[in-house]
Amino acid sequence: MKNWWKRFKRFTQLSTSDQRLLIQAFFIVSTIQLGLKLLSFQTFRQLYSKLTRANKSGETPRQLIDRKIQAIQKVSGPLAAFCLPQALALTYFLRKDKDIDLVVGVRKSHTFEAHAWVEKNGTVLIGDLPDLDFQPIWTWH
Repeated sequence: MKNWWKRFKRFTQLSTSDQRLLIQAFFIVSTIQLGLKLLSFQTFRQLYSKLTRANKSGETPRQLIDRKIQAIQKVSGPLAAFCLPQALALTYFLRKDKDIDLVVGVRKSHTFEAHAWVEKNGTVLIGDLPDLDFQPIWTWH
């Protein structure tokens, strides 16, 4: 209970725009997680495609991208959201940016592993790992 109270107090000290961004991030990440758990991947992908369909002609300023990444990462801890929901949330936030790619990759070390990340012009925005040596198997433009 104390953790939630501390978080609430910190939340009330944020600017209105930061509060709004955190609420949006919480809603988007939790909705994505729920969709991934309740829907088949094909159904989820079709619905997500409709929601992210936009005229990809714009470019998002790096400062705004960083704010959105921070908001997603802040809400992802309490929601236990891992790489895929975070990557999907950032892709949703940046759906009008023409240079954004969501990448899903795999690798086989001791076990089979999969990872999702978002790139802008080849630079990893969210989902960067020290050993990001995953073989991309799917890229969503």
